[in-house]
Amino acid sequence: MRHFVSFFLLVASLCLSLRGLAAQELQCIVTVNLERLQSDARLRLANFSQVVANYLNNYRWTNSTEFETDEDRIRCQIQFEFVSADITGAIPQYSARVFVGSGRPIFRTLKTSPLLRLFDGSFDFAYSEQQGVLIHNEQVNTPLASFLDYYALIILGYDADSFRKNSGTPYFERALRIKRLAQEQAAQKRGWQSSDNAGDNRSVFVDELLDARFLKLREDFFNYHYNGLDEFHKSAEDARKELLESLKSIADIDARFPRSLVVRRFFEAKAAEIADVFKGASPAMKRELLEVLRRVDPSRLQQTYEPALASQ
Repeated sequence: MRHFVSFFLLVASLCLSLRGLAAQELQCIVTVNLERLQSDARLRLANFSQVVANYLNNYRWTNSTEFETDEDRIRCQIQFEFVSADITGAIPQYSARVFVGSGRPIFRTLKTSPLLRLFDGSFDFAYSEQQGVLIHNEQVNTPLASFLDYYALIILGYDADSFRKNSGTPYFERALRIKRLAQEQAAQKRGWQSSDNAGDNRSVFVDELLDARFLKLREDFFNYHYNGLDEFHKSAEDARKELLESLKSIADIDARFPRSLVVRRFFEAKAAEIADVFKGASPAMKRELLEVLRRVDPSRLQQTYEPALASQ
């Protein structure tokens, strides 16, 4: 009987271990837009979205125990808009614009808060339709896999930062190493150089995420989610005060270091949410918020913020 119990415990332990290994972090929806490509190029990309989705969703990116169920996984999406294709060579070459988005749940609600919404307009890579599996190796640059590694780690870092102050740093540091490898090894470096696309690129973005000048912004990002949105169920008024303080701090950072990507990325993701969350605020708080937004995100003032926050 003792041996049977020991065997049962061993099997149970093994099952738990396997369950942990199977609990990947990302639940990513991958879509493609092939409208600009000719029919023969489209045929060569028939399995592309599935190959990318399998790579992102089946790889274990961390050693964390916080992703034990599907409900714990990070909801994200990647959309490829193919711009051009050269299928004359041994391995076809493609150019694409890519949208990357992710979100996280708001505590004790059914709502999701967007964390990241960005367009990467400079992605060139080779892909063969016979390539049924992508190999993960962060020590070697391979254009498609390295691109996906980079954004998987950015998504993980943003998610971590929203739950624990500055806890996304290890993921951003891995993304930085991928960037440096791409700069050193990749034949196709567009999007990895700091001068690309007038400074709006992968290189500058990850540099800023790890720049000491923007450490306070990452702390504000945490406060916005953890002490603001996640506390809404207790007191909407107190939660809005925390949100407003975070936004005022981000505006101060923007004033000191204007035109930064990290500030721009914040409002690209958060503009609609900010407008919605403050609809129920007092007229005085709305006026104060609009003054802040007029300084830090003026391009969305008339279309997004003012219509939603207009005092009754």
